[in-house]
Amino acid sequence: MSEWPKQIISEVADGIFAVIHGQGEMGVSNATFIVEQGRACVVDTMTFPEMAAQMAQAIERQGAHVDTVLNTHHHVDHMGGNAVFTGARILAHPRSIDAGQKLGFPVAVYEHLMPRFKEHFADLELVIPEPLPDPMPLPQEGEILTFMPAHTAADLAVWFPKSRVLLTGDVGFKGVVPLALNGLVSGWIEALNTLIALKPEVVVPGHGSLGTLEDLLVLRNYFTTIHNLGHEAVQAKLTLRDALAQFDPGPLGKWLESERHAINLERAMKEARGEISRIDLSAPVLSKPLG
Repeated sequence: MSEWPKQIISEVADGIFAVIHGQGEMGVSNATFIVEQGRACVVDTMTFPEMAAQMAQAIERQGAHVDTVLNTHHHVDHMGGNAVFTGARILAHPRSIDAGQKLGFPVAVYEHLMPRFKEHFADLELVIPEPLPDPMPLPQEGEILTFMPAHTAADLAVWFPKSRVLLTGDVGFKGVVPLALNGLVSGWIEALNTLIALKPEVVVPGHGSLGTLEDLLVLRNYFTTIHNLGHEAVQAKLTLRDALAQFDPGPLGKWLESERHAINLERAMKEARGEISRIDLSAPVLSKPLG
């Protein structure tokens, strides 16, 4: 690829640098690095080493050394660049590690979902994280929050109480429709309730532009609508197509990746039928045409 998606690096609080990546479309995720006294912690490493290398150069310019990498969940677009940070401890929740091992590395699936980057997946070598210790001190007094399940079987967020900065991982999206393909809609709502209660001033989402508390409220309203409609549709024995005809995405109607509304509603309907009370990530799931 001659040109990778643009990265905009902003110091959103003292020592906390958000890496906002492209528009947040499929395969283009955000990251953050936190610096204190020459030490740096990286939260998520994007999809490819070439992407993470740009962030690594910015960290070097801060005169810091990366000693810790935190993967918020097991999806490749948040851990594909791990290999750049040699010598650092690369960590994730044990349940995320297990989900990633069950998923494996389905190149054909990634090429299908992210055709823009098709030529790069065959050569990508993943560095598998080790289990996150408890407690896990982070620079700038960051606190790790865990949600099981939400976007995936296990999702991490990082909260900085002093600066009121929140790194949501893929529990948060802005400008890009979220994807509950491996998640539980009710669990995602619970996670958003927890994040909203923190009353953050700056929100770094997993995908999309920097946000605020208001953006978390918008996302919660969206998933609440999805959840309620899913249950109503099952009770009324509607098809997914018929349920979608009743769905109003609200502000998310203008967001990228609009095909995800159907996936999210289908997930809510499966939950309402009792087909997914716990998350099984043993195999990738691809979206299919509406029937």
